[in-house]
Amino acid sequence: MAKISFIFVAIALTFSTVLCQTEATYAVSSSAPGYKVDGKVSKTKSGLQIPLTLHSKKQEGVDMYGKTIEDLVVDVEYETEDRLHVKISDKAKKQPVVPDSPLGFVRPKLTKFAKKTNYDFQYTAKPFSFKVVRKSDRVAVFDTASLPIVFEDQYLEISTKVPKDANIYGFGEVTAPFRRTTNVTTIWARDNADDMYRNIYGSHPYYTEIRDGKAHSALLMSSHGMDVITAEERITYKVIGGVLDFYFFVPKSGNPNEVSIAFTDLIGKPMMPSHWMLGWHHCRYGYKDIDQVEGVVKNYRDHGIPLETAWIDIDYMDETKDFTVDNAKFPLDRLVDFGKDLHENKQRYVMMVDPAISTNTSYAPYTRGVEMDIFMKNPDGTDYIGQVWPGYTTFPDWWHPNATEYWTKEIVDWVDLIGLDGLWIDMNEPASFCLGSCGSGKVDAGNLPYRWTLPEDVQAKNYADQEAALIKMGNPAGETRNLLYPGYAINNGAGNLSEVTVATTALHYGGIPHYDIHNLYGHAESYITRQAMIEQNKKVRPFVLSRSTFVGSGAYVGHWTGDNHSLWEYLRVSLPTVLSMQLFGVTYSGADVCGFNQATTEELCTRWSSIGAFYPFARNHNAIGEPDQEPYLWESTAEASRRALNARYALLPYMYTVFEESNRLGTGVWRSLYFEYPDQNQLASNDVQILVGTDILLTPVVEEGATSVVGQFPKGIWYDWYNYEAITVKKGIKDVTLDAPLVHIPIHIRGGAIVPTKTPKYSVVDTFDTDYNLIIALDENDRSTGRLYIDDGESLEVKESADIEFSYKNKKLTAKGKFGYDKAGKIDTITIVGKSAARLSSARIRKTNLKLEKIDGAVVIKNADIELTEGFSIKFK
Repeated sequence: MAKISFIFVAIALTFSTVLCQTEATYAVSSSAPGYKVDGKVSKTKSGLQIPLTLHSKKQEGVDMYGKTIEDLVVDVEYETEDRLHVKISDKAKKQPVVPDSPLGFVRPKLTKFAKKTNYDFQYTAKPFSFKVVRKSDRVAVFDTASLPIVFEDQYLEISTKVPKDANIYGFGEVTAPFRRTTNVTTIWARDNADDMYRNIYGSHPYYTEIRDGKAHSALLMSSHGMDVITAEERITYKVIGGVLDFYFFVPKSGNPNEVSIAFTDLIGKPMMPSHWMLGWHHCRYGYKDIDQVEGVVKNYRDHGIPLETAWIDIDYMDETKDFTVDNAKFPLDRLVDFGKDLHENKQRYVMMVDPAISTNTSYAPYTRGVEMDIFMKNPDGTDYIGQVWPGYTTFPDWWHPNATEYWTKEIVDWVDLIGLDGLWIDMNEPASFCLGSCGSGKVDAGNLPYRWTLPEDVQAKNYADQEAALIKMGNPAGETRNLLYPGYAINNGAGNLSEVTVATTALHYGGIPHYDIHNLYGHAESYITRQAMIEQNKKVRPFVLSRSTFVGSGAYVGHWTGDNHSLWEYLRVSLPTVLSMQLFGVTYSGADVCGFNQATTEELCTRWSSIGAFYPFARNHNAIGEPDQEPYLWESTAEASRRALNARYALLPYMYTVFEESNRLGTGVWRSLYFEYPDQNQLASNDVQILVGTDILLTPVVEEGATSVVGQFPKGIWYDWYNYEAITVKKGIKDVTLDAPLVHIPIHIRGGAIVPTKTPKYSVVDTFDTDYNLIIALDENDRSTGRLYIDDGESLEVKESADIEFSYKNKKLTAKGKFGYDKAGKIDTITIVGKSAARLSSARIRKTNLKLEKIDGAVVIKNADIELTEGFSIKFK
């Protein structure tokens, strides 16, 4: 909920590269001496260990941005057939690394290592460089040859060669196209309203490359700030601390989905949502009172637009303090009753909680935290006090041994009191509105004017005073690094590292400077909050949505892409932004529908509602002070919402099955066409069309005034969702112009798919209570396959489930697999679409004849009444 400059947004949208970059940002450190092998290269149980020392003792190119470390160790581990681990670290082991815990990264505890691999590790001794080579085609997927390696305490640099015009995806979190161009991606968690191409909330130093139809990927496991430069024929990492801890993923097939599986094998599989989490959500920042919230819920129902979950932002709080209520505008009894009413109507309830705790001695969460000593510290040992919404605030130190107990109590008590179904954790980069510990010695100061509301001269004086105090405070005892102003300045959109966040000299438990684990703060809060929700209700899957994320956060929480803007450019870029989160393993993700900042328009909100209805996490949300944008305010938006949500709710069993696959395997829920058809290079930059799973293709309109849209269709048959009209592509890719009037989003079913559906109702519960339907979309060989996963839709530990594989071949529909859920339900309607379907005249299951009807170009069996507790087959003639 950061305040932003709309002038800057306009400027940022004008350029395709990051502002404030220099030639030096893009350059490599060609004067650096590099390293050479020095001593015996040892074979280990896991692979190799290679000792390195500086290649040259000359002073040129050393101590460029920090202190050069002379002696290094390269540990090479052949972890799995698909995964190679290469860590370049200081021999003395003094450089900080990502903590080995759920609050950082749980390293695999392997007892066996791969003997046969899909890759080779090759190195050159002098100067040291290495390659990772895919065996199947001898392609070097990572190659540092002839490029400098720099290893200083506060500056590490390494580069890899890539082909000209390489297809690179990932690195973030940024608001940018899916395919990376010549650019700098800065990774440093920052509270900002979605600047184009600038660092924002999350930290994901991971990318996938698709080359000649085959994919591979690389992860740099680092929590330090960095610039990642994607230049012509090169990727360069410039990191301000830690070690070079790389994982490479090289599946034999080269299939992008196999890369995602290998990646999430390491970092954790994406969370499995409950049924209700797949419904439509609504929120806004700036509700005046509980009456307004209740009115929104009522108006949704009155206009026939499904609303599954009502959200309340910080408006409900007493002076914006966590775990409190404004008794005048949001009385406690009304909030509790509101939740009860939602539950009676089969709806859900979510509220926001921020990590920053008001420094008020009459405020129990603060006094309890002080008693348990769980807040972050200044270098002098006092509590670090910044400023967020309630005024001066402290920040929980998630690494403190008492922090989990403290936060769990606050969360459990609050969720129990209000009757919430989930929590939304915001401002957890962490955000702070002042520089340094500006609240030291000012406990009980109460609310303060926000920085941006003050006259500019006052802001300037306050800033100067705060910076002087921060510098005077100095480094933690024994710390020799320049934590405030490191020699290499990453391209942080906020400026210096401590701007709009906790100062890098602040301390976590064990004397760890915030400098070293800043990018982990939201990730750590996500894990602890998830565990607190499980403590509150051990039976159901917890719902936590986090703004700040790190590698592996998708196993704990969902994510929304932050404070975007009600502009057409942001509608378009929301699609690749969500695709990138899928790549990072955060598959339950979405953007604020209709835009958060600025006033939306009817046309923009209508188009956004159509595609936003299909975000994996789908929610309308906007900012305080902006006009209302509920979809029922315009008839076109209401109608577009009804149509799109009707399709989403019909597809809920398909989407739930795709989510189960994501949770089990690690594949994306949303996928780019190129990642499904990597041999078709003309799809490489298509980040507007979206595949949901493998079988549902969305082609939204993202341009103002357009009433048609051009879609790219790969080889095969694609059936219109609404009328089953077919688009047939004999080879390659075909561009097709689709009619798209304002209230319509083109949706197509891939020929060769069997798609399970439901009859859409107002609530998710009622939708899942209807019988199943099957759409059999025949391919050019009159064949189709599909899958349906069924469980109770909410249990954290699933004890009973069904996993059914459908196939249609030679005029026979077969269902087989695991039938372990006795409440699976039954199939009511079977629809077959395709040219040969019209020739079908009869169907028989076991000894029962089924009636066929021809409807809208399809053949339909109604009232099939087939229980999904055992396998079956239907023979057609």
